[in-house]
Amino acid sequence: MADRDNLQVSLERLDAIHPTKLPVDTLKELQTTVRSQYSALAERARVSADKATAALNQSDPQVLGFVVAETARLRSQEEALDDLNAKLDDHIQRNIIQTRMIERLGSAQRVVFMEGFVMTLIVVVLGLLVYDLGVPAANRPSWLSHANIFVVDSVCCAVFMAEFVFRLSCADSKRYVWRHHWVDFVTSIPVPGEAQLARFGRFARLARFARLARLLRFVRVFFVLWRGMDKLQDVVDVKMMKKTVRWAVAATVLGALLIYRLEGWEGGDSPVGNMMLAMWWSFTTVLTGGFGDIHNPVSIAGQILTAVLVVTGMVFVGVFTATLTSLFVGEQSEELERLQDELGEKIDRVAQRVEDLGRG
Repeated sequence: MADRDNLQVSLERLDAIHPTKLPVDTLKELQTTVRSQYSALAERARVSADKATAALNQSDPQVLGFVVAETARLRSQEEALDDLNAKLDDHIQRNIIQTRMIERLGSAQRVVFMEGFVMTLIVVVLGLLVYDLGVPAANRPSWLSHANIFVVDSVCCAVFMAEFVFRLSCADSKRYVWRHHWVDFVTSIPVPGEAQLARFGRFARLARFARLARLLRFVRVFFVLWRGMDKLQDVVDVKMMKKTVRWAVAATVLGALLIYRLEGWEGGDSPVGNMMLAMWWSFTTVLTGGFGDIHNPVSIAGQILTAVLVVTGMVFVGVFTATLTSLFVGEQSEELERLQDELGEKIDRVAQRVEDLGRG
């Protein structure tokens, strides 16, 4: 049992090194170390450039392949340093905000209560918005009318805005808050149903579902607690993966808006007769390349839109799959590159030794 206790102590020590639990001063020291590594990378690039220039002067054709490979390797390391530096900066700003919120509210428990209260309000507002969008006014009780839901939504929006302003006041870098929490500000502005005079005005209300992003911020990523799931955590941190998901969502929403406007706005029994059906059609078109067979557009504009979404989906799925594959094989590739570099250095030393012996 002593070994088990020692294991638990060691695991707790490792858990304490998580960026969210490190002091701000320690994170800043790590960031300073990362920034100093740019100098080492610059020196390596200078040496490689000198080596390539010397080989070029000797008319060595192998230098072309060396330049391409070395440039790609150096740029990859530069991007890795940029990402690590940005992550450390985000952790620093996040920890500063958390520390100041605890200081102003008096305890960490009060901060947790505030976040839990905001999360509860988000769930309530999301439920009301779903109800307001999906249930006709004639089939609902009077206390759940459009006007009453708007009043509740406005009160909750006031709480959301107060929470955003409070978080902004606790930040050391206002730019960080606006960059990472701008959706909190935008979705804290209530939109009355009476203001939606045009048919497209109803689409603006769908943007209110972006509050789901606020809810997700308060939910821990449970899969990081499971062994063997670290690769899924890496997926979240891959820049290309996040860009692909972001653009895929944007394409899906835009496709739904356009197909609804082109062929679904008259309603009826159309498979894209409401916004939810249009969103499902757009999602299946992007994801499956049009094999969902939910609705075949009859207008020229709808057919062009379908073709664009199919091609877009093929690109997104291809990039997503390729990025995921490279994520899993990346460690092996880096190890092979390291072994190749070591082997090359050993060969150079052996060649130099043989040359010295020949001269002797």
